[in-house]
Amino acid sequence: MPYTLLPPLPTSHTPDQTLAEEQRWLRDCARDGQPRAHLWQAPQCLIVTRKDTRLPRYQAACEQLAREGWPVHVRDSGGTAVPHGSGILNLSLLLPRTAADLAHYYRLLGAPLLALLGEHGLEGSYDFVPGSFCDGQYNLVIEGRKVTGTAQRWLAPGQDHGGAVLAQAMLLVAGDVNEGTRMASRFYELAGGELRFLPDTSTTLAHCIGWRGSEEQLVAQVRRRLQARLTGN
Repeated sequence: MPYTLLPPLPTSHTPDQTLAEEQRWLRDCARDGQPRAHLWQAPQCLIVTRKDTRLPRYQAACEQLAREGWPVHVRDSGGTAVPHGSGILNLSLLLPRTAADLAHYYRLLGAPLLALLGEHGLEGSYDFVPGSFCDGQYNLVIEGRKVTGTAQRWLAPGQDHGGAVLAQAMLLVAGDVNEGTRMASRFYELAGGELRFLPDTSTTLAHCIGWRGSEEQLVAQVRRRLQARLTGN
């Protein structure tokens, strides 16, 4: 399926602004039925769910993590807290609602990512990875370790539209994924939640292919390949 690739947002945008813009695009998609794709990155931070904001010490956790260089932002899709940073590339698909099956949209989301892994000689699959952050049936996994986490948000049909689905994936391209895992656990520890995540449950594309170049080079290469796949060019 070819997608309209949405333009990059200004680098001055905060993660909150980027996520808010995606909600606007989701409403546009619901009205015109045209699938869109957005590739984006966030500075080092944690992005949590609306449910997480109800934890008893949420505000205190946000203040402490901001002091530690890990500010907290909130998304509308499900899952758990996830780390973001320069080595992580996010893919958001904005899709007209044409089915009532979560799996349908996860497979659309996973298709270009699985193809990308295949280009690097890697065989990815969908599976749970117990102990990983934001674990789910539609993680993309390489040799038992998570390389992509996924989530969805559905916009119900309205009087002037048929509804739409925002399907989000975070591809762990490079960086210290164990540090990100540790900080996701630390959020719940500080906020009074019970969730904790285990080291070595996730991996990166850089690690899997033995990448020796810079993190920025690999992220840029992955972005170009995904853009070509998403647009059919």
